[in-house]
Amino acid sequence: MLDRLNLPRRLSPRLWLLTVPSALVSFERRQNVPKLPIGALRFIGIPVIGAGIALGFWSWRNPRATIQAPGPAQRLADRPGTIAGLLVIAGAGLLLRSPVLVLYSLGLTAAATTETIAVDEPRPADLLGRRSND
Repeated sequence: MLDRLNLPRRLSPRLWLLTVPSALVSFERRQNVPKLPIGALRFIGIPVIGAGIALGFWSWRNPRATIQAPGPAQRLADRPGTIAGLLVIAGAGLLLRSPVLVLYSLGLTAAATTETIAVDEPRPADLLGRRSND
């Protein structure tokens, strides 16, 4: 059924990491979507964001490094920068108590671990709109 939809098969980092999450938060606020009822547990998002940022810096300094994970998660574990971006989105979703961002991060994680879509690894040059001669 998904093959009939005209969905992109490859997502650029600027799209999945910056544009779509900001559009989802804007949509959520305009539609008055109820917040997650997690109260003070929302602050769990701060260490999740911190872990994502730390993993992102580590992966940018070690571009060929991978994380060992058995099973279906190995495809995603080969790209620690992608994991870092997903952690930041999930942490922001928890901190903002946003059900839409949390579901987006979970859905994107599921799609990235399967053959559904290819999620490009974020790099600073891609996110800032600058290209270097790699």
